[in-house]
Amino acid sequence: MPEYYLVPKRAARAWPWLGRAVQWLEAAVFRAVFWLLDRLSPERASAWGAALFGWLGPYSDKARKADTNLSIAFPDQSEAWRREKVRGVFRSLGKSTAELIKLGQIWREHEQRIEFEVAPAAREYLAGDGGAVFVTAHVGPWQLTNLISLHLGLEISTIYAPESNAALREQMLMLRESFGVQLIPSDAGARPLLKELNAGRCIGMAMDTRLDTGVLIPFFGREALTNTTAARLALKTGSALIPIRAERRGKARYKVTVYEPIASPATGATDARALAMTAAVHRHFEDWIREQPDQWICLKRRWPKAHRL
Repeated sequence: MPEYYLVPKRAARAWPWLGRAVQWLEAAVFRAVFWLLDRLSPERASAWGAALFGWLGPYSDKARKADTNLSIAFPDQSEAWRREKVRGVFRSLGKSTAELIKLGQIWREHEQRIEFEVAPAAREYLAGDGGAVFVTAHVGPWQLTNLISLHLGLEISTIYAPESNAALREQMLMLRESFGVQLIPSDAGARPLLKELNAGRCIGMAMDTRLDTGVLIPFFGREALTNTTAARLALKTGSALIPIRAERRGKARYKVTVYEPIASPATGATDARALAMTAAVHRHFEDWIREQPDQWICLKRRWPKAHRL
């Protein structure tokens, strides 16, 4: 969830009491929004979420970062185009919030609401005993990718980043648990992930955000610090690295696509093979973002500051 909507982070750092007060107010606002959306149909909840976030989001501290990311990914587009897409990004975030709240109903009605498409090679692999590393990007209703666990009867552990707002953390955790997957905090390290994969289970992660300890890999033609953990885990355990995407296909209608596993280079050092596999994942992400730039919810700086235009 976005943090410090009402004051810039710089001010919150300068006056910690102000940051705490804003977090409390933010939590109160979101609880009220959650309460309202929970009482609406998925269609109306999505529409209300989009309207509210699309109205408030462009005035937040996060809007500038979304604009910067779009300016680097789409350097030929105008400022007016980016302004329109940034508002769309926050509308998409509002829809994602509503989808998280209404997830139980969406799954109960999944035969009418969700289409699943699984590539033949992925389906064959997942029918076996090997583990898999599912990777996705924060594009569209990305959280619904977790529903593949219920569709295919898989045991999946999903990596998540706890909210910086402590007042919201428990409520968001409860909402995420409704996916029917085990949750592993992003700061838990590699050990629990290796344990799951070595046991033949699956893990899932969204890996399109910047990792300060990552490796520079081209993303939209510009080098970006990137998390290569997914590829390294797949190589270490012999698990498949599988891109997965969720898309909106109308009012509270969705499609979840499981792609062919990313091929591992037959030779070479582990570092080089991990880089090649991660670059292949990036190509998937670039395609998704080019199709729907106004649904790429990347609200933190993705590229080094030197790439700012």
